[in-house]
Amino acid sequence: MKELFINKEIFLLTTSASFQRANVYKKIRDEKEVKYFKNMLQGYLQNLVENDYQKQVSENIHLENIKQLSVYSENFSKILNNGKLNFGVSQKLLNLYLKYMWCLGKIPTPPHFPVDRIIQVKLNIPEIYAWTKMEDEQDYLEVINYAKDVLKELKYKNLSELELNLFSRK
Repeated sequence: MKELFINKEIFLLTTSASFQRANVYKKIRDEKEVKYFKNMLQGYLQNLVENDYQKQVSENIHLENIKQLSVYSENFSKILNNGKLNFGVSQKLLNLYLKYMWCLGKIPTPPHFPVDRIIQVKLNIPEIYAWTKMEDEQDYLEVINYAKDVLKELKYKNLSELELNLFSRK
């Protein structure tokens, strides 16, 4: 019962943070379809964690998982703007979910962190990319590669630790 509760809360936090600024849903939509979409999305993320993230995942597999999440969302095109979740929203959704699972000790360190405006500002990235508008991995990888360079100069072991230490609520 406790695990079910915490999983629902984590998913709620994940979708809220990933969808709030991204204008994901069409203005006219069936709320039953939205609920169904969220239930299916939660199952999709849980399956990814169980099948792929119980061991360390390569960057290439992780990028493919982000792309496949976007492709999966096409099944719900009638409620989603542009017919799917774009790469930027998909990366935020997957990376944030993985961050929570990692912090709970459920998975090893994720390969990346959730890319959004806050972390880009904290990293002092010269050109801030609108994560809600990312259509492919190009701008996303610019942020990740910049963070890898920053990581070399700091005491953290990996990108996830770096982001966790830079992240803070206002």
